[in-house]
Amino acid sequence: MTQLDKVALFFSIGLILLTIVVYRRRAETPDGFIRGSGNVPWWMAGSTAFMTQFSAWTFTGAAQKAFENGFSVLMIFWGNALGFLLAALYFAPRFRRLRVSTYSDIIALRYGKATQLLYVVSQIFLTLMTASIGLYGVSLFLSAVLGLSVLTIAVMIGGIIIAITLVGGVWIVSANNFIQMMQLAVLTLVIGGFCISLLVSDNLPLPAFDKAFWVGGSDYSVTIMLVWSAAMLIKQFISINNATSSYRFLTTADDSGARKAALLASILFVVGPVTWFLPPWLMGAAGIDLAALYPQLGKDAANVAYVHFIIHYLPSGVLGLVISAMLAVTIAPITTAFNRDAGVMMRLVMPLLKESSDMAARLVTIGRAFGVIQGIIVVAFVIGLSRLEMLSLFDIMIMFGVLLQMPLALPALMVLFNTRAPDWAGWGSVLVGISVTTGSYLWLDADALQQLPGLGSFPARQLVDIRLALALVIQIVSVVGFLFLARYLYAPGRSLRRGEELSRFFRNLCRPVITDDQAIERSRAPSMPARLLWVAAVLSLALAIFSSSLAGAAFFVCVAAGQLVMAQLMR
Repeated sequence: MTQLDKVALFFSIGLILLTIVVYRRRAETPDGFIRGSGNVPWWMAGSTAFMTQFSAWTFTGAAQKAFENGFSVLMIFWGNALGFLLAALYFAPRFRRLRVSTYSDIIALRYGKATQLLYVVSQIFLTLMTASIGLYGVSLFLSAVLGLSVLTIAVMIGGIIIAITLVGGVWIVSANNFIQMMQLAVLTLVIGGFCISLLVSDNLPLPAFDKAFWVGGSDYSVTIMLVWSAAMLIKQFISINNATSSYRFLTTADDSGARKAALLASILFVVGPVTWFLPPWLMGAAGIDLAALYPQLGKDAANVAYVHFIIHYLPSGVLGLVISAMLAVTIAPITTAFNRDAGVMMRLVMPLLKESSDMAARLVTIGRAFGVIQGIIVVAFVIGLSRLEMLSLFDIMIMFGVLLQMPLALPALMVLFNTRAPDWAGWGSVLVGISVTTGSYLWLDADALQQLPGLGSFPARQLVDIRLALALVIQIVSVVGFLFLARYLYAPGRSLRRGEELSRFFRNLCRPVITDDQAIERSRAPSMPARLLWVAAVLSLALAIFSSSLAGAAFFVCVAAGQLVMAQLMR
């Protein structure tokens, strides 16, 4: 890592800290902390939806799949695009119409307090687990690239996360997500442009675009590819459009804002992945032997396909920007999840506090404290992993994530549909989902699949994709079927109050949220983000001045130009 890379990384971290300072006073009330009082601009909400749907894995694990298997990796991200498109058409405005502050309010209204408690506990556990996995994974990767210890990198990134949660509030999280999304978009577009220039100048060969590129390997079946792609599209659709992910749209002013936020994320996920994966595709086409170049990484050597391209084919300083992008996509989902969970805790604690003049301030303090505690727990756990090398525990955490995420997502997706399920079916369907997922995990192996008609001729490594698709189908049929049939198993009567609450829930789904023109105009005021983009452009121009090569200066001037164009469009 060169001195210019370090300067670029320092500038990027400075921009994050500047964003925190600028937006630090936007979360003085509970509603302002949780959802920005419903005034978060649609382009900020859309950037949060985009930034929270992927992580540093995009530049490592996904780059490895692009390097080894070509086109198929796009299905994961185009699944996000499809999910957000359907959100724009149906789900996002309907979640906004429920007129609530947090996802737990939605769960409580549809399935009652018992299911709400199950979701809150499970989601906090998943937040801590996924944040720990994400932070540990990126720290492990960056330690190899930067030559620093995992502990040092984890503490540095954790410090930024804790700083954001200490100030807290959806405004800071959304503003930082927006600025970093702009940075990421401009950076990857410029890198894509340089990839094309390398192709035109014959410095790198064009991918073959043969069967191996399109379906993942010369010996891969087109059928397997199509089945896996369909499974990815459905999985990402469920992940995006369930109630636990609705916080992305609850912050918008109205139905129109929620639709636009989802549509923005959808468009970004159509265009963005093509530019992200040009570098690993080119490395694969060039026949670069990453295993020989990085023997210390073993079978995971292809994880560095993206970074290898940046180091060896792009000017000095670009690596610093790419590392800052990896930090941004690590920090964004963690801080957003912490803010979501802090908001849930504030809503749950509110009825327990006595009315007082300082109640709002106390609730905001509770929210911030909860977010900081989560941050400290995650950093402490990553430190433990780095010192004790508890890899078995790491694997167990990943397994629990697989076992919990889909069983929680499906009932939360079905809240918008009148299945006539009794309240107990909420937590009951989660248990059904966990049981089905556990059974699939334990018994649906390659040997079992090869016994099924038509699958005996496929090699075991291709059956992994079939296993994913089959497990997903079983999960959907079991959970959704249970929700529709639960009322025939046991349907206790509801109290008058609970019945009215549920009736109001479904009535609200048909009542659009419409704000007055002045409120919409206020939500569109983009002056502060535009100024921050101007600052980013000035920093990029400084990197161009510091660059020791003409190519480096040209790269950073292109980045600055992109940032200035974005800033001007927002004026």
